[in-house]
Amino acid sequence: MGVLRVARFRRYLFGQGISLFGDSLVPLTIAFAALEVAGPAGLGVVLAANRIPVAVLVLAGGALGDRWPRRGLMVGADVLRCVVQAASGLLLITGHAGLVALVVLQALAGVGTAVFVPAASGLVPSLVGEDQVQEATALLGLVGNVNKVASISVAGVLVAGVGPGVALLVDAATFAASALVLAGLPLPAAVRRSGRPGLWREVRDGARLVASMRWLVTLLVYGGLLQALVIGPHMVAGLLAAERNYGGAAGWAVIGVVQAAGSIAGGVVALRWRPRRPLTAAVAVGLLMVPYLVVLALGGPLWLVCVLAVLVGGQGSVAMAVQTAQVQRRVPEDARSRVAAWSQIGNLVALPASLAATGPLAAHVGAGPVLLAAAGWLSVSTVLVLATRALDLPGPSGARAPGPGAAAPAR
Repeated sequence: MGVLRVARFRRYLFGQGISLFGDSLVPLTIAFAALEVAGPAGLGVVLAANRIPVAVLVLAGGALGDRWPRRGLMVGADVLRCVVQAASGLLLITGHAGLVALVVLQALAGVGTAVFVPAASGLVPSLVGEDQVQEATALLGLVGNVNKVASISVAGVLVAGVGPGVALLVDAATFAASALVLAGLPLPAAVRRSGRPGLWREVRDGARLVASMRWLVTLLVYGGLLQALVIGPHMVAGLLAAERNYGGAAGWAVIGVVQAAGSIAGGVVALRWRPRRPLTAAVAVGLLMVPYLVVLALGGPLWLVCVLAVLVGGQGSVAMAVQTAQVQRRVPEDARSRVAAWSQIGNLVALPASLAATGPLAAHVGAGPVLLAAAGWLSVSTVLVLATRALDLPGPSGARAPGPGAAAPAR
């Protein structure tokens, strides 16, 4: 916990804790707002409007994060999202919200997210130094997981008690608080380099940098296929299995809460764990998901599913913290945001495509076979990746990968 002695990281963690809580309110709040305004037909349209700009613009957001001061980009993105969610909330409260207005506003919120996420990933090492990146990442993940658990209840109370409009105003306030904290962070002055290429050329150069590092390509491809062939099928087929075997929504909620608790425990472990081969260990712990998927597929007792769900949540937090820290240590400072953007592709493209395809498949063959196939893929792909030894790199003392040009000063 020594990273908490760094004053500017404490301030950043406080601001992001508030912002992450607001973020966790949005999915449920926006869903009910869309239902209130446009009914079931408009629900998918509004949710897609928020995600599509992120998927389309995240690579450009990564290039901006390496081109311009990251703190300034993050403050601007927070201000944009504050204004958007405040406008959405006021329209709902006054009864003037329509489907088109919600779609446009949530698309603008997606633009803010596409800029904020890559810039945030590149900023953390500037706050704490590379030797404390894993602790910082683990603490941010820990705060995020705690927020997810708390926000489920708060969002439900707000929507049921005062309506989704007020809940969106609360979210807008969290973005405002985050922007204020970020604006006051003491960071070294950014130094602009002359002769920087155009934005889209920087996107291309970022792709070339990623392709030049075998370990990074392996990690990104493995992660993208994990989203498509394991996480997506679990989200759909797991729900169907809970509907059949565990009492529906109540059983699925219990599993989700237990998994979130495991994520919190995993975040605590990630604060201290220092494996000799960090990337290899981070991928290997993914095998802890296999027993859970198998038992869930076979309709095992709920108590056993919950015990195994704790391991699933824990390994996810550990893997994320270790992988993020290693990527930030090994990638040049002036390319971190672009690499972070590429790491989001699995979440933004592969996962939605998987969700769309898994529903009809599970309806045709059943939830059990889909979950067993996911467990099989996870086992085989993890063993194959470990066998290639592409991720078998030394720990924190290892040298970072070379990049184009000298690393820029901290932003």
